[in-house]
Amino acid sequence: MIAILRPVACCVNRPDRLPYRTMTIDADVPLTVLDRRRARRLTYWNGAVWAIGNGLASTTLVIYLAMELGVSRIGLGIALIVAAPATAGVLRLVGPVMIGRLADRKRFCLGMYAGSAMVLMALPLATAPGVMPSARLSLAALIVLWCLYHLLQHLGTIAIWSWQADLVPLRIRGRFIGIRGRWMTAGQAVAMIDCGLFSYGWRETHPRAEQWLGYAVPAALGTLFMLASVVPLAAVPAVVKSRVVRYGASLSAVLEPFTDRRFLRLVAFGCWFAFFNGLTQSVQYLYPARVLGISLFVVLALRTGMRCGQLTISPWVGRLADRLGNRPVMIVSLTAVATGPLFFLAATPEQPWWFVGAWIVWIAYAGLNVCLPNLMLKLSPDRSNTPYIAAYFATSGLFYAAGTIAGGAAFDAYGREVFVLLGGTLVLGYYQVAFLFGWAMRTLGLVWLWAIIEPRGVDTTQLSLRTAR
Repeated sequence: MIAILRPVACCVNRPDRLPYRTMTIDADVPLTVLDRRRARRLTYWNGAVWAIGNGLASTTLVIYLAMELGVSRIGLGIALIVAAPATAGVLRLVGPVMIGRLADRKRFCLGMYAGSAMVLMALPLATAPGVMPSARLSLAALIVLWCLYHLLQHLGTIAIWSWQADLVPLRIRGRFIGIRGRWMTAGQAVAMIDCGLFSYGWRETHPRAEQWLGYAVPAALGTLFMLASVVPLAAVPAVVKSRVVRYGASLSAVLEPFTDRRFLRLVAFGCWFAFFNGLTQSVQYLYPARVLGISLFVVLALRTGMRCGQLTISPWVGRLADRLGNRPVMIVSLTAVATGPLFFLAATPEQPWWFVGAWIVWIAYAGLNVCLPNLMLKLSPDRSNTPYIAAYFATSGLFYAAGTIAGGAAFDAYGREVFVLLGGTLVLGYYQVAFLFGWAMRTLGLVWLWAIIEPRGVDTTQLSLRTAR
């Protein structure tokens, strides 16, 4: 029997506080188990192909491309490149309002992802020598396009997380996120090592004036993979469960997550960690490149090794989160991740390889990458989760952007300063102070994480349409 969509007047979940337009899906047309498995496989393929494009056109690559422009005060420029995605992400708060009014979740997601890839395609062209009147304008164009690319991508991500919450029941959602994370990590790892090899070979065989092409070509190729990733996603069913579906959230509904105390605890942790994670981004990119003399190939190779480690443990982390809960896994992961800046602190031009330890402990990011979205969905109402998804990513992204910009501005202002501490017994440069401070503040995030209350409820996606009514 073909599903019939018809408007209904009532709202199932808190109608007085969450005004939505709704539609009823015929209860006789749920997907079969085989349909669901096929849909999840297609989602894995989407993640893997998209990750290849993302690995080719990574933030690290764009930063090295920006360094080729020859702008003198690059600290703030790098901070803006790193912060631009998070700054644009604040606008994702309007995503739940757009979904349903412009298109359903599936078409909205496909349109945003395809549009983001097309914007990214213009980035290497805009930064080519001679296109802009000056290096500063080239850097400004790069930042604007980078920002717009991520804005469209963020809007698509809201739709796909809500979509996947319907696709996968809660009891196996951690495993699903872990397996998809493995596919994405594999795609990024392969792409980044290839990108690093290409840029290294180009640098060794071409004159200085053409060095930018060693970064522009992989970025352009990455956009093609991102466009291709839309194809498997287009074959995933738009609605995977028969039930009352909410779409087109009102502006008042967008603010609802900020009145949910349990959800705000998660937001508080996300904002704290994001701010202090962003604060050290500029020095973490500049220290290996300018002080330690590390090439893009080596940095991407280390990122690849980190991704491979995450690839190995992500499904296991997902199963562990399903069994023990997300918060215990996140506590262990954060404790390890926070030590990363200490390895940068130990690295010197004479002994640069200490900083490799940071990439080893950052394998533990797998725990946060799997458990954070899983816990976010767990704390969100099943039939009105898009405002919650948008609220978490927008607020944490805003704090990440603020921290990154503050860190870049601080580097430009104090990067050459020497700090005398403990009555002259300890003399540290700006890099060392930044790394110590970053470790301490990230570790204090455990206090916020401990305060989160993780629910232990039934999977509401298993409720039938009749029960929902």
